[in-house]
Amino acid sequence: MEKDLLGEVIEVEKELQKCLEQERIRSREWLEQAGKEFEEEAAQEEALIRRSADRSREQAEQDAAARAAEIVMQAERLAARLGTLRNDSVSRIVKDHLRMILPE
Repeated sequence: MEKDLLGEVIEVEKELQKCLEQERIRSREWLEQAGKEFEEEAAQEEALIRRSADRSREQAEQDAAARAAEIVMQAERLAARLGTLRNDSVSRIVKDHLRMILPE
């Protein structure tokens, strides 16, 4: 009877070891699958971030180009306006500014 009981205990232990090994295998497979899914999601997020950064950079470049064009237009208008001034007017304006800078 003790031999039968001992044999049953050994069989149960073997069955438990077998179940434990199957669980280890399933756990490894699940972990590998979860890792692959994580890597795929990370790659998708990285691509999304890169596209967003590219769009932001392009928008910033467009904004800078528009601002530069506006500055150039303002400079051209100012240059045209200054070009219409007579020499005596320019001399008077320069002298007034010099007096403010150097009062003596």
